Amino acid sequence: MLDKIHGHQTITEHLKKEILTGGVSHAYLFSGIDGVGKKKTALEFAKSLLCMSAENRPCGHCSVCSQIDHGNHPDVQVITPKQGETTIKIIQVREMVSGLSIKPYTGNQRMIIIDGADRLTPEAQNSLLKSLEEPLSYNLFVLLTSHPQTILNTIRSRCQSYYFHPLDNDLVAEILKEETDYDKEAIEEVLHQSGGSPGMGIYLLENSEIQVERKHYLRDLYSLLKGDELKVFSLAENLSKDKAMSEEILGFFIQWFYEVGLLLQGLELPGGEIPDQAHVAYLKLLSYEKNQAILKTLFDMMATLQYNVNLRLQWEKTFIKIMKTQKGYN
Repeated sequence: MLDKIHGHQTITEHLKKEILTGGVSHAYLFSGIDGVGKKKTALEFAKSLLCMSAENRPCGHCSVCSQIDHGNHPDVQVITPKQGETTIKIIQVREMVSGLSIKPYTGNQRMIIIDGADRLTPEAQNSLLKSLEEPLSYNLFVLLTSHPQTILNTIRSRCQSYYFHPLDNDLVAEILKEETDYDKEAIEEVLHQSGGSPGMGIYLLENSEIQVERKHYLRDLYSLLKGDELKVFSLAENLSKDKAMSEEILGFFIQWFYEVGLLLQGLELPGGEIPDQAHVAYLKLLSYEKNQAILKTLFDMMATLQYNVNLRLQWEKTFIKIMKTQKGYN
């Protein structure tokens, strides 16, 4: 049961115990960096609950397990932003809620997985809250997020929370070797930037140009922090050309300053990574307080992206605020 999940034994043992004792909660919040295994755990959790096998659940080959693997089981819904959208809007939540009173089709439970719960608009979060406040016994919610602080406290308080720690590099390398056809050299090249996330490692292997882009933006942001004010406008212009790329780089910036914050506190990097030259350079520029203020600015930018905004203008405002933070201005 849940044996396919690597590196999160404490969480899987808790979930196993809840299944075996009948103590499964009505709502869970799985948080942790993107690609660390939250969604895979949620789907294996669903299979463990709904599998038709009398023992060794999930069996992995019954019709229920097969349907969940292929994403077409009627009692396992995965909600993400609709194609072309960056947020989960209230209409999607209302559509989901409208079917909650109908009993499950094949078993005695239904699982709703919200993949990217931090992308729920404020209105959508409030609509979801009503279902969490008065849950029906056969509905089980699993919210997946890399940014739990963007989710309403009233929602978080109604969920059983599990934090998925970044995995160490040896385990990430092992998973990448098992799940991809890339050679050892290619895998080792992406380990540092994966940040303890196998999913991010796979993404970087399949999109090698992203590694180059990240280094480019990191150098430009460093120049901005060093006082090059023109970088405000060149960075904003480049990041406003493609919204998907803009969001990817924003997520990278957040992860980067999170790592710098750890080092400023004398802590280790995720996955036991060794700080590189870029980390050392940023450490010389920033205090812990300034680093945290920059992180907050980036999270504010993430919240702003939920709306239809002028990307270039919002990035300019963000970089100006970061530059003022570095200079010590309020």
